[in-house]
Amino acid sequence: MSHILVIGDINLDVLANVPSSLPVEGEVRTSVRVEAGGSAASFARAAAGVGATVEFIGCVGDDLVGDILAESLERAGVTTHLQRSNGRSGTIVSLKKERGKTMLCSRGANDMIDVSLIDEKWFDRADHLHVSGYSFLSKSQRAAAKYAISIAQSRKMSISIDPPPVNLISSFGVERFLDEIRAAQIVLPNLEEGRLMTGEDTPKRIVDLLRERFRIGALTMGRDGSIAWDREKRSLHRVEEIDNVDPTGAGDVFAAGFIVSYLEDRDVEQANEKGTAAARHHLLKRALHAL
Repeated sequence: MSHILVIGDINLDVLANVPSSLPVEGEVRTSVRVEAGGSAASFARAAAGVGATVEFIGCVGDDLVGDILAESLERAGVTTHLQRSNGRSGTIVSLKKERGKTMLCSRGANDMIDVSLIDEKWFDRADHLHVSGYSFLSKSQRAAAKYAISIAQSRKMSISIDPPPVNLISSFGVERFLDEIRAAQIVLPNLEEGRLMTGEDTPKRIVDLLRERFRIGALTMGRDGSIAWDREKRSLHRVEEIDNVDPTGAGDVFAAGFIVSYLEDRDVEQANEKGTAAARHHLLKRALHAL
């Protein structure tokens, strides 16, 4: 089984359903759920859950939330290399509305990682590096991510990157972002991210252009499934719909299932199927907890 090193964000996720009408002041009752999250950390937990050996590099605050997040990784079987900052741990508030969702982000300690504390010895045991796309958006995390990538390249490790949301890529600069992630062999955007990264609209054209930059990858399309590729080979996998479930974290779980499977068997069709199955299982668990 593969040995994966992950670097990136780790947050506390607060998931709330927003009622159709909100008072200007006062209290309104709704469903609120709290989970350990963060794109990179969610990937790490999911990858360990499907059998990979996983180590995680990140930064949390010296606070209760930081303790909870560290424990969530350890409980999942992930070896942690967590720096502790005197700032607050990262927190995301996800507001699920009738149409889509809005995410309120406090990056906190994620932006306080110290690149000088990253130990090259951690890379000696690993054969793959996974980097959260959020890592390239802040100066300190970008330095840490680029340093990790340089070490991985020197050891001939494979590298995967999961892009951040489209509004953040736009603010950072599309071409600048593509240049930052050029070392990746595997990229895992969703449909909107793929459209922004290529300037194309249809999934086929998006995959055509992404394949010119990244040898392996998968384009996730929500209810329409996912298209994965490995050089010339492509795989379309459909999904059964699951209604009224907050999809937060499903993309990270898909990425984990896809990458662990691909590293094990080098079969992109099977990897696409395993990624979809992992994401579906994640959503079914969330639906069950919502009952």
